[in-house]
Amino acid sequence: MSQTDSFQIFRERLRWRIRALRHECGYSQEQLGELIGLDRVSIGYIEQGRRTPSLQTLFNLAIAFGIDISDLFDC
Repeated sequence: MSQTDSFQIFRERLRWRIRALRHECGYSQEQLGELIGLDRVSIGYIEQGRRTPSLQTLFNLAIAFGIDISDLFDC
């Protein structure tokens, strides 16, 4: 498996993890976006795999979900 393939698999798992955590917390995409300083479209793009979240966005997501940032990668 190439590094590109490995990254794509990781990115796919991460986007599903973010979506699942958002649902567990009961946030709409709009609510989550407001909490972390992004718009609803950006949250949707992350969940669709059309956008890779920055490190700052990952940090903000972890805070919004009330988890440690490393927990985002338990996927």
